[in-house]
Amino acid sequence: MKNFLKKIRETRKAKGFSHENMAMELDMSPSAYNKLERCETTLSLERLLKIKEVLNLPLTELFELITGHTFNQDLKDQSIGNVNNLYHTTNEKFIASLQDEIIYLRAQLDKKQ
Repeated sequence: MKNFLKKIRETRKAKGFSHENMAMELDMSPSAYNKLERCETTLSLERLLKIKEVLNLPLTELFELITGHTFNQDLKDQSIGNVNNLYHTTNEKFIASLQDEIIYLRAQLDKKQ
């Protein structure tokens, strides 16, 4: 957690935010924010998401800061697109199959009448 908070501090400084700016944006006192950066107090998920907002960090970059792993957003988006295309193709095939079945059943009804 210390490494993560160190990276948050570096990001804050790189973006030109002071402790006071961050404290004001997070609705906390400057001393409470200092304790947060020094890992003397617990960082809640709610506050973490607010820090993400204030520093304008994409969610993937935030996870990179937390885990040290790089996430490939493009691959994720492409995978979602592939699943979406597969869904539509399967859906169209299913509709065509149902339409064929309707035609067959109507023909069977016509034979009985």
